[in-house]
Amino acid sequence: MKQSSEELSWEEGVARYLRNNPDYFERHEDLLEVLRIPHKGRGQAVSLLERQAAVLRERLAAKDRERQSFLAAARENEALAERLHKLAVALIDAASLDDVFGSVYDLGRNQLKLDAVTILLGVDGGPLGGRPEFVAPDDGRLRRAQALSRERPLCGPKAVLAEVRGLLGPDEARIGSVALVPLRDPVRSGLLLFGSHDRERFPAGVGTMYLGRLGELVMRAVAQQLDRA
Repeated sequence: MKQSSEELSWEEGVARYLRNNPDYFERHEDLLEVLRIPHKGRGQAVSLLERQAAVLRERLAAKDRERQSFLAAARENEALAERLHKLAVALIDAASLDDVFGSVYDLGRNQLKLDAVTILLGVDGGPLGGRPEFVAPDDGRLRRAQALSRERPLCGPKAVLAEVRGLLGPDEARIGSVALVPLRDPVRSGLLLFGSHDRERFPAGVGTMYLGRLGELVMRAVAQQLDRA
């Protein structure tokens, strides 16, 4: 049965009065035990005090879950910052390209426990042309991946890179999510690609600040080694 506008107005008036007079039940404590409110999930009525306690418990539980989520994110960010710092130290100490690439592969495969780590850099031929990380600057796979990222880190399911085949290694068919990190300096460009079997490891829309910093560190270290060659 629909309530008339007069009934709704009367209910709104009662609700407004109680909101404006939160001490009402302090002056009428007897009503706290008399008033009965349906309890969600129980199928039975409870007193106002019981209902209020239940609401407070639900809110506290929600706040605790939120707090735990923040703490987990903070711990994860702290761990990422520590790994990034260790990588930076390793890259500073790197004496060769083997050291640079080895440090990046170690970070991805051993520390982050990822299932695929790929480095591609657009470099003209010469004595470095035989390295698997170096491809021609106009390599189609590199150009398409760079177009997808638009010069910023990109995360998401494997479908994000569906048109770029053969970049995730022999285990490519099992990769569920990817992170694409552009590598760029004034004269060179490339990409760092991480892959995981876990579809939720690199969800679309996740923060990419650390990935961006990682790309800057790696490109700087690579450029230093190439300039010495």
